[in-house]
Amino acid sequence: MSVDNAVGAVPRTLIGAYFRVGRVSLDLVARMAGQRDNESWPPALLFDNFEGNVDAVVGGLLRDETLLKKGRLQQARVAQLRKAAELRTVAEQERVRADEALENRRVQAEQERNRAARNAEQREQEIHKRAEQAEQRVQQTAARRKAATRQTKAAHDKAIERRERSAKAEALAKEASALGAAKQALNAQETVDVVEDTLEGTKAARRSG
Repeated sequence: MSVDNAVGAVPRTLIGAYFRVGRVSLDLVARMAGQRDNESWPPALLFDNFEGNVDAVVGGLLRDETLLKKGRLQQARVAQLRKAAELRTVAEQERVRADEALENRRVQAEQERNRAARNAEQREQEIHKRAEQAEQRVQQTAARRKAATRQTKAAHDKAIERRERSAKAEALAKEASALGAAKQALNAQETVDVVEDTLEGTKAARRSG
């Protein structure tokens, strides 16, 4: 091992030991939080990012290419994990919005169906009501026509009855007139007979005197 490698190995060892201790504590907390296998867990990302920054800074100061490369790789890894976490967050937000939009469309569709059902029921009730009204009008018209027919028949019957009474009265009047004329004729005949009898009696009296 060269002197430079030996000198660079000391900080790497110290930094590695420091972060291993911190990693143990972090793993314990992650296990308790149920995030042990979640590389995108925010505390883990903060720790990894801090570790990468320290390695990169110390590696740059000490011109330790191994430590510098390790730090940059750690930074790149954290950046990728953060980007993936952001994408997952965006995807989750999009999913939530899509679910909300779908639920809103479902609710709107249900409301439209309910409105359509209510409108159909109202139209059916209106049609039924109009049909009943039309039936009532037909019945009322029929009743009026029937009443008018009865009134016309009654008036016709009364007219016939009046004509029959008038004809009967006229016939009775003619009969009475005929009876009067006959009575007058009979009375006249009786008068003639009396006169003739009187004349015959007078003649007979003259002849016998």
